[in-house]
Amino acid sequence: MSLKSYSMLRKMVVEFYISSRKIQGPLNLKLTMESEQFTNSNWRRLQDNYRTLMKTEEGLIGLEVRQEGSVEKPKLCVKIYCTKRFDDVNFVKARLVREFGLDHNLESVYRELGEDPIAKKIVNQYRGLRLVRYIDPEECLITYHLSTNTTIQRLEQMLESLKKRFGETFKFDDGFVLKTFPKIQNLFDVNLKTLENCKLGYKSKFLLELVNFLRQNPIDWEKLKNLSIDEARKMLMKLPGVGLKVADAVLLYGLGRTETFPIDIWVRRALVRLYGLNSNLSYQQLQKFVKEKFGEYSGYLAPYLFCFGRSKPF
Repeated sequence: MSLKSYSMLRKMVVEFYISSRKIQGPLNLKLTMESEQFTNSNWRRLQDNYRTLMKTEEGLIGLEVRQEGSVEKPKLCVKIYCTKRFDDVNFVKARLVREFGLDHNLESVYRELGEDPIAKKIVNQYRGLRLVRYIDPEECLITYHLSTNTTIQRLEQMLESLKKRFGETFKFDDGFVLKTFPKIQNLFDVNLKTLENCKLGYKSKFLLELVNFLRQNPIDWEKLKNLSIDEARKMLMKLPGVGLKVADAVLLYGLGRTETFPIDIWVRRALVRLYGLNSNLSYQQLQKFVKEKFGEYSGYLAPYLFCFGRSKPF
């Protein structure tokens, strides 16, 4: 991993690469970023670069990544923007490896999924698409809590409003401004009117109920990682406004529990079309079908089916 530091106007910039030797299998960063596992509120696209913010012991830093090389031999160029000297690039690297699953051997995953000819065709079509994982499971919880019965565009508006009201600001030297996602503690003292002013609409009430519940009953995320998937799901579904789909999304994208399989309308349509399933099958019946086929690898298939469902007219 090569490292280069230089000053750029008011910010220090630290640049390094994650080489293809450190990335387990293919990577298509653009496809991964635009697969809607993240919203545009997580990583903001700027031409071929993607930017986000990260909190460290030294303070708030800006991150910028872009892919070089090919899908089969990828290399990531990473820039750290900071207001003072920052040397802990391994901390940043570990975040990116975790966030994009760069340490997951994607070729091994493809071999497991590829035992099913239909899944093999789909993963080949979207080769290099990575299963992402939110760095903060609380952010994942709030995001998917707000995502029910809404569009991705509307969800991004709500998330940006929350960040504008409660987040910290970071300005890149080219004038590009990002805000952090608020920690759950930042919302403990808010009232309904404040959330309504964040343009959350009727979801203001439901988010406030969730926040008030978490204030009295904080989640032990480490415990959730180690519970059986059924026990973890039941625990999450005790939260106000959290049903099966939200619980499964948090388990997969927030905690990396790849044995679970969240099903939205696009994944449902893809399953029905590809496997000739009855469109009236319940959530649980569809999930059982997938789990029996793919077991602990079920979650890896979810973003592939989502992309297929969104791209193919029904």
